[in-house]
Amino acid sequence: MPENLYRKWRPRTFAELAGQEHVATTLTNALATGRVSHAYLLTGPRGTGKTSTGRLIGKALNCTDRRNGEPCNACESCLSYLAGRAMDLVELDAASNRGIDEIRSLRDKVAFAPGAGDFKVYLIDEVHMLTEAAFNALLKTLEEPPAHVVFVLATTDPQKVPATIASRCQRFDFRRVSLAAARARLEQICAAEGFACEPAALDLIIRSATGSMRDAINILDQLVTSYGRDLSIEHVRSGLGLIEDGRAATLARLALAGELGGGLTVIASVRDDGLDLRQFQKELVKELRGLLLVKSGLEAEGGVTAEQKADMAAAVSAVPIDHLLTALRAFGEADLRADPTSTIPLDVALADCILGRATAPAAAATAVTPTPRTAPERVRPAEGPSAGSGHSVRAQPQATQPAAGPPPRNRIEAWAADAADSTPANGGAPAIGLDQVRELMPRIYAAAREKEFHVGALLNGPCDIMGVSESEVTFVFRHPNHAQKIMEPQNHKVLVEAVSQVLGRPLTVRCVHDAEATSWKQREAAARSPLVRAAQEMGARVLPSENGEER
Repeated sequence: MPENLYRKWRPRTFAELAGQEHVATTLTNALATGRVSHAYLLTGPRGTGKTSTGRLIGKALNCTDRRNGEPCNACESCLSYLAGRAMDLVELDAASNRGIDEIRSLRDKVAFAPGAGDFKVYLIDEVHMLTEAAFNALLKTLEEPPAHVVFVLATTDPQKVPATIASRCQRFDFRRVSLAAARARLEQICAAEGFACEPAALDLIIRSATGSMRDAINILDQLVTSYGRDLSIEHVRSGLGLIEDGRAATLARLALAGELGGGLTVIASVRDDGLDLRQFQKELVKELRGLLLVKSGLEAEGGVTAEQKADMAAAVSAVPIDHLLTALRAFGEADLRADPTSTIPLDVALADCILGRATAPAAAATAVTPTPRTAPERVRPAEGPSAGSGHSVRAQPQATQPAAGPPPRNRIEAWAADAADSTPANGGAPAIGLDQVRELMPRIYAAAREKEFHVGALLNGPCDIMGVSESEVTFVFRHPNHAQKIMEPQNHKVLVEAVSQVLGRPLTVRCVHDAEATSWKQREAAARSPLVRAAQEMGARVLPSENGEER
């Protein structure tokens, strides 16, 4: 029975660890100089070489002709490791041997001397699956093992490994294998096995493996079994169930053109033809990302021809880049996990993309005169029969005036235009309003976080801007300790600098506590709904519910 490719092509030396040069260099230096640790913790995604590295450590430690830290693969010890019959390598799967009894048995055996080589290596895979009692039983042995014992702990979830265990190990974080490193390895395998695979087909295999070298080799093995030794990109697409359907490109262009009816018809036709809607979504997002790259003057990925690139450039020549971002976000966030056969998530994403864009010109067509406010104003549900009925949007009259010239692309630009028009004749600072400054809260948060991470963490909690005047901005925090912490001199200085930087003028900042304060992030999430945005443009406001959340 032929051996699977991924087992046949396991790395035989540290140099063959694809994409893990930082691990290979450190370990070979340690082996060459004799500075080997008594315990290693190998972490990272699946299929990146953790178990193979553990076996390499054991093979190199017991190699009788080690050269520059690399095993020779020719001595009796190396041959026993390659054949899978090495007595001094003990592998334990913690997923199925996770109890205290198994670890006690291991602890009792570590005192025995190696059978053939100088070291006995214990490789515990998926170590995070051990129980708390098992970790406690392992702790003392791991801290002070016999001189001839080396522990290698491998895990895909290092957060679940107790700090007392991790602190006694040298930790190596394995990365997802890069496209270039995976391609080089697959080309080496294809050349040795006599496979002919188009470069574009190899790239598609690697992208489908999402950084796992084992998955990439397994996919190659499966496709060769199905289609023979000559693989084309069509074979790969067919074998992986990938959709090469022009309707993904058609829907992307209809969404950017604002054709709701045509887009819904395309989505329905994809469903009626029995195609996998999740895969269609991936193709659609890939198409929109390619359009965004072309719009930005970059090369689209995936081997796009000159004719395709010219077609993509023509399709987005008159499309603003924020429209592309809106479409990419809407379709990227569509959740098909609950019911992969329902088109509703894609239908809603299309409507959200088009309607969300349609409300922006309406908002820009009416310029709201900013009015200074010096104190927070809390709006509570009205008394009467409608109170508590669940309706929390109430219209308020606002003074408006027609906007001159072309409408700004978004409300932040609208505020900038209003601020410029409202500059007093004496050259003083223009008036700013609460709603306009609230629009800038994400930028204030980003600026503060860039200056000082802890200040950004405080702004990430339940807080918001609740008052604005010409010289002062008032922040409100739900938790009293957050309000106190932000007012500490160093933190307050960072916040003042961030506010002044974003608003373009020196301002003072006041921070107060209010147990009913809501989060600006919840307000931002609610504002992304086209219906809520449309209601707000007509003068409505989102009110907090009884539990303090926006509704």
